[in-house]
Amino acid sequence: MTGATASGGVVPLWRLPDFRRYWVAREVSIAGTLVTAVALPVLVYRLTGSPSLTALIAVVEGLPYLMFGLVSGALSDRLDRRQVMVLADLVAAVVIASVPLAHWFSTLTATHALLAGFLAQAAFVFFDGAAFGALPAIVGRERIGEANAAIWGVGSFLDLGVPMLAGVLLAVVDPAVL
Repeated sequence: MTGATASGGVVPLWRLPDFRRYWVAREVSIAGTLVTAVALPVLVYRLTGSPSLTALIAVVEGLPYLMFGLVSGALSDRLDRRQVMVLADLVAAVVIASVPLAHWFSTLTATHALLAGFLAQAAFVFFDGAAFGALPAIVGRERIGEANAAIWGVGSFLDLGVPMLAGVLLAVVDPAVL
């Protein structure tokens, strides 16, 4: 459904339910990924006091892009993209939820945090691979520019604002909970 009406007019993207769901899912996923990217290094440092392990979290979170980036897009082309996106977000949610749970039970370790960082980013790589292929199917090729402007406009704001907000929250909230 590309948004053309019977009279030949074009429906605004925001009035397309599939686009709205896609847009919200993508922005929420990106916001969560950004909070995790800020909180996990702080968490690892608080758990270990080790600058080396703190730096390792950046490596661990970057590895999924190298390992699965190409595979995620190809796999998403063969599967139902919506299901891949939902499953990827559910996996990321469970993995990230394990961090505060382990913290509350006093079993959280740096290894757990590093593994959670890797798995959450791996899930996001698959979400992203499916999301990039889903957009043309949702809005049509002729509206890709308009759709990308809507997505990346808010995405750019999130890229700037969410890490700052996460940093402020880390002053009052334990990174394991954030």
